[in-house]
Amino acid sequence: MAMETDGPVQISQEAVSMSTKQDCAGCKKAISDRFLLKALEQYWHEDCLKCSCCDCRLGEVGSTLFTKANLLLCRRDYLRLFGTTGYCSACSKMIPAFEMVMRAKSNVYHLECFACQQCNHRFCVGDKFYLCDNKILCEYDYEERMVFANMTCSYNALSQIKKQTQSLSDDLSSGYGSPSPNSL
Repeated sequence: MAMETDGPVQISQEAVSMSTKQDCAGCKKAISDRFLLKALEQYWHEDCLKCSCCDCRLGEVGSTLFTKANLLLCRRDYLRLFGTTGYCSACSKMIPAFEMVMRAKSNVYHLECFACQQCNHRFCVGDKFYLCDNKILCEYDYEERMVFANMTCSYNALSQIKKQTQSLSDDLSSGYGSPSPNSL
């Protein structure tokens, strides 16, 4: 069987009319089943269109099969063999190409690593999270960080004002900046 394309290929299921008999591209026998599969411009028995690696029936695992290096593959095996891998932004361990991931901007996470990096709260669908300094935070920890950051800014501003007032009071006590009682 010669395959002209690499990558994803659609699988369609068609009813067989009694007047037209098709031969299976896999076993080369006539298809007498009520339904047949069409993929790669050829017809297949449901049992003959299988993944070259795991032997799963491709018509049952989705509407797409993948081809590469003359292999018919399910999505999982295609990604396992030919997909690119990456690294988790939380734990820095490798993420296999076939594994489900969570993304936040350009960061990619294992599903189990997609949690607040402050309190380890695992996120559920609909939870708000924030990406702050390249770390994901729950709403509570993000707000706490913002309050602390504002306090630090306020503290620094307050500290600066104290230094300026201290400087002014030093000037006043030494006689600079105000008339001395003797000069009147």
